[in-house]
Amino acid sequence: MKLRQIVSVNLLVMAALGFAGATLAQDTPPTAEQAKKDMKEQKTDPLMMQGSGGGEWNTLKGHEKGYLMKSDAAPNSWLEHNFMNCDKDTNGKVTQDEYTKCLSH
Repeated sequence: MKLRQIVSVNLLVMAALGFAGATLAQDTPPTAEQAKKDMKEQKTDPLMMQGSGGGEWNTLKGHEKGYLMKSDAAPNSWLEHNFMNCDKDTNGKVTQDEYTKCLSH
């Protein structure tokens, strides 16, 4: 009887340790190498990159509406910086025509 109880307790302890180990493995933060790899992938992913220049109108987030608002300009550092200069009629929106003229100057 005692041997059976000891074996049962050992099996329960090992199962609990195995479950805890699996849980810890899932919560482990990435290693430095994994973090560097993720950063490299983000730098080469066109959807993750911020533009430093104006870029083409049809590639800008929000252009489908026919205008861009200041909040749409955030991913594009050039437009975010030049938004007030591009918004010639000061209505808080930059149209494609305003953008094209601003980009060419």
